[in-house]
Amino acid sequence: MTSTSNQLHQPAADYQDRISRQAFEQLVSVRGEGDEWDFKVTLGDITKNHARVNLAKDALAFCNLPGGGTIIVGVTDDFNHVGLTDAERIDTTAIRRAIERFVDGDFIVVAAEHKLTDPGTGEEKRYGMIHFRRRFAQPVLAALDGQITNDRPVVFRSGDILIRRGAASIRANSGDVRRLFTNSIVHEERVRAVNELWSCLVEQRRLMGGVEYLYDILIDNEYPDAITRPSLREALGHLTEGRHADDVDRLQLRVSLVRPHIPEELYQQYRACAAFVGRLHMKAIWQRDAEVFLPWTELQDGSPDLPLQNLALALIPQDELNAYWTGQPAGDGTYRPVRPVIDAAERGVLKSINLVLSGLG
Repeated sequence: MTSTSNQLHQPAADYQDRISRQAFEQLVSVRGEGDEWDFKVTLGDITKNHARVNLAKDALAFCNLPGGGTIIVGVTDDFNHVGLTDAERIDTTAIRRAIERFVDGDFIVVAAEHKLTDPGTGEEKRYGMIHFRRRFAQPVLAALDGQITNDRPVVFRSGDILIRRGAASIRANSGDVRRLFTNSIVHEERVRAVNELWSCLVEQRRLMGGVEYLYDILIDNEYPDAITRPSLREALGHLTEGRHADDVDRLQLRVSLVRPHIPEELYQQYRACAAFVGRLHMKAIWQRDAEVFLPWTELQDGSPDLPLQNLALALIPQDELNAYWTGQPAGDGTYRPVRPVIDAAERGVLKSINLVLSGLG
């Protein structure tokens, strides 16, 4: 298993996709601004208060979108691609330092520069790409007044919640605020539900005991010896079929209590993974009691365990599963460890979990 932690967090690496070359090429070709993206010819001098306040205003609004928002720097209001000036640099740390004192709430900012060749002149130009997003479900607020100069109106006030509407970053009205906090509560319930689902998968895998260990150290012509040697037989544990069924039912009950907050696709993947691990464990219990140890890919009569294979195919690509299923030649037998295939099945669940956790709306 890739991790034994019961708590899941959205990996920061996921945010790098928002500033990838592919994402840049998709956005820079758009003519028009929207809720989730904005074009700027320059950020200005972000060591100065004027530029900091204006950037903070957009950052606060983008952070309150479900998926965050992105600024492309080097494009004019009429969508001419002029690029960055020679002196301008797009730096994640500098951007965070410029705005963080204005932001009340934990947020992510990632930035990158990309180059694009002007098809008319052949000139290569640099562009900036900055993605802002809140880290947790709660909306972010303005921590300070956005005051550019004392003789001008404030851009935003301390405690304001800003949102995007079209191409503008504006103060949220009462309806917007209710929606943001409602979505926050819904997402928190979903995160708790997903953590409970993962906790149950971790606990079920622990029921496997040393069964994984045996498959991982033995080749198939050594399996008969596993039952005759007490040190190896002990790895198969003492759990009975009835106790195992009770434990799995208890875990399933825990998941059923949070199912209303879990997307159906994720729930079905959990069921497939839990059934896959459960079938492997029940097979080990039967083999222990029958004093026989067989490849995990086979039924008691030596035929392929097609139901087990179908469960795995719900989570693992066919080519990858075929490699696990066939195993590797080793001496006079075949080495067919079970740990990698369970890890692969759990990665399928984790992929869906990360998609759920990445959607803050």
